[in-house]
Amino acid sequence: MKTSVKRLIASVFAVVLCISSFASCGGGIEDSGVLELNVYNAEEYISEFDAEWETFDIIKKFEEVATEKFGKKVKVNYSTFGTIENMYNELQLTKKKGKNGEYTYAYDLVCPSDYMIQRMINENMLETYDASENQDGEIVYDKVDNYNGYASGFIKDLFNSKEEENYVTGSVKKWAEYAVCYMWGTMGFIYNPVKLAETNADIDINGLLKDGEIALTGNELEEYVNANTWALPWQAYYKNLGTIKDSIRDTYALAVGKVYGEKLLELRRLWENGELTHDEYQKIIIKVFNNVNTPLSEEFATLGLPADKLTLLAKIFPDTETKTVDIVSESLKDLKHNVYGFEVDSGKKDMAAGKIAINFAWSGDAAYTLDTADEYSDGAQLYYSVPKEGSNIWFDAWVMPKGANKELAQFFVNFISSPECAISNMDYIGYVSPISGDEVFERLLDTYELTTDPAEAEANGLTYAIDYSYYFTNISDDYKTEDGKVIVYSAPENIGRQLTTQYPEKSTVDRCALMTTLSKGELKDLNKMWSDVKVGDISTAFLITVPVIIGVVLLFFAVYSILKKRGITFKRKPKVYGQLIKSERIR
Repeated sequence: MKTSVKRLIASVFAVVLCISSFASCGGGIEDSGVLELNVYNAEEYISEFDAEWETFDIIKKFEEVATEKFGKKVKVNYSTFGTIENMYNELQLTKKKGKNGEYTYAYDLVCPSDYMIQRMINENMLETYDASENQDGEIVYDKVDNYNGYASGFIKDLFNSKEEENYVTGSVKKWAEYAVCYMWGTMGFIYNPVKLAETNADIDINGLLKDGEIALTGNELEEYVNANTWALPWQAYYKNLGTIKDSIRDTYALAVGKVYGEKLLELRRLWENGELTHDEYQKIIIKVFNNVNTPLSEEFATLGLPADKLTLLAKIFPDTETKTVDIVSESLKDLKHNVYGFEVDSGKKDMAAGKIAINFAWSGDAAYTLDTADEYSDGAQLYYSVPKEGSNIWFDAWVMPKGANKELAQFFVNFISSPECAISNMDYIGYVSPISGDEVFERLLDTYELTTDPAEAEANGLTYAIDYSYYFTNISDDYKTEDGKVIVYSAPENIGRQLTTQYPEKSTVDRCALMTTLSKGELKDLNKMWSDVKVGDISTAFLITVPVIIGVVLLFFAVYSILKKRGITFKRKPKVYGQLIKSERIR
């Protein structure tokens, strides 16, 4: 048999194998008897083995446990994505239309963020978990017992309270029916006050001000040093010293916080003074942070607020023809010329290395960066701050796309929701799991040298008290006060560091808003804005010059090709190195 024929047969065989493999996407048992689970997660977002951090490989451990459980070899096909939008686009590329008219997808488990979960529910992309309602109307998972038993009541209540409409079926369901929380946190700034002071001669970290003339007052400068306002990356003090996320939704929220800063502070004042309930305040800031092209007065009118409060809001946010997206666009164009650059992951390294002084970051990345800097830097400490104007509180969750192997997928979610996996995950990646039972609470106390005993706290100088009752809802009474509160005592030095980065105080959480999904029109305007920001400042001269250069090059090669066909050639002169070198004759 000829070699070419052999190769042809081999190629056909390979294609058949690929098709067979793809047909098994969505899990299931292949002819080989291997049970496969296709998992799609963000990059660097699950525990691997690390002897120093005492973490283990969760995927490998799951394969071992699942193989024993199902009596067949279980293999996880684990792949990663860079951004949530990339994940969504990949799902669209892999979808197949079934006999019932519904699309199925090439993954059993995917880990999107809150706003994308909403979109996937709206578009009928997800399977529901096997679950039922308890007597309180809360979703209880039939096959995810670890989550039922160990997850924080704060997280479970939120997922049970949020509802989304499936636009295809018309049904309205709770988030909890489609999603199990994996990680959560806030958005804020990692900052390095020492780096800021080193770069700006007018700043004295200890006294905040040095002798001499300076445009800022002490209070204003304190905001710069302690990074507690969204306006910072725009300021001259941070010229080329900051990075922001190459992420549409996150950086848009950053700019909203800046352009509406004073108005957001006024809303916070009204809430703190009792003129707005916390529920009203939350609903309002969610509208503000997620507004694109609709007048805010129209958005507020949908909240069902009393007339007097709508009148109050109209004074803070007077009607204007200017869209939020346009204001944000101009603000981000200004910011672009002040920051060191856009990034997705490199900001962590730049902060830890002391290259920059401020980085817009997710809290989990912040915790990781603070740890890295503590271990490898020359002593300059990093901090994390959630700006006073309010911020984003985010949630990532496991969802099952249509066509998923639900049994194996739910077994994976149950496994990863165990305290053992939660602790390994948090130690390895820095993000915070919703799992909050006794084992996790003990880890918190040991890691940050905290205590729940007031007498021990006084003896050891642990003078900062934090009420974590809102989060640790399911721990033993041994850790609680007589009135059932969860109070931990910490050294003041922990505040603004890893402790409050990972586990924010309730006052921080209370001023944070969820991202919500956007309409197609809003997404179109947002994407156009982002494109304008990223490339819109290219000069007209540049836009003209580049095509001209390309045209000249193409013309040259066209002329050269014509002359060559006609037998006209160009001989190069021999090279001269001090003296004339005789060239070889070439036939």
